[in-house]
Amino acid sequence: MNARIIQVRTDALAAEFIYTKKLNSIKIVSTLSSALTVLLPILFSAALLIYKGTSHEAFVNTISIILSAILLVITIATFILELERKKENYLIGRRLNIAVANDALKLLDKNTGEQELTWFFEYIREMDAKDLENTGGVGSSLKKEAYRSALERLYPGSNNTVCSVCKASPFTFKKGACQLCGNTPGKTV
Repeated sequence: MNARIIQVRTDALAAEFIYTKKLNSIKIVSTLSSALTVLLPILFSAALLIYKGTSHEAFVNTISIILSAILLVITIATFILELERKKENYLIGRRLNIAVANDALKLLDKNTGEQELTWFFEYIREMDAKDLENTGGVGSSLKKEAYRSALERLYPGSNNTVCSVCKASPFTFKKGACQLCGNTPGKTV
């Protein structure tokens, strides 16, 4: 049963890592969109005032129209891609996976009854379905990076954790052929 709880903790830590990466991507797009929404009208209103009545006025007007169209496309894309909804789902998913990882660690430390574990694993099945819905289509390299991160944090304060497939330590990563962690196989004991 401990192996199953360890796997749940590993999966939750990996999912947390993936959610964090996805949140960082959304943050960059959201910040860029907000900055352009505020800065472009200010800058080009000033430019239009400065170049009014000069030979450059037509050029500045053309650039202003083009950038306004680009800004409109970015705004529409943000709504179509539902970035704010995704951001909220990722925040909730990350928070829930942190809680599951912590609960799994607590379950490893105590003698838990079968009924409590049954409820826990049923909850995990539901969480996995939500995680798959939110983070489906994640690339292989991100999955491997997430797994290495999960191994590093699997047992707090321990640096003896190794990949179950290649026996390499996630703390000494050297890109390799392992299908699970992407590391170079370590020494087998």
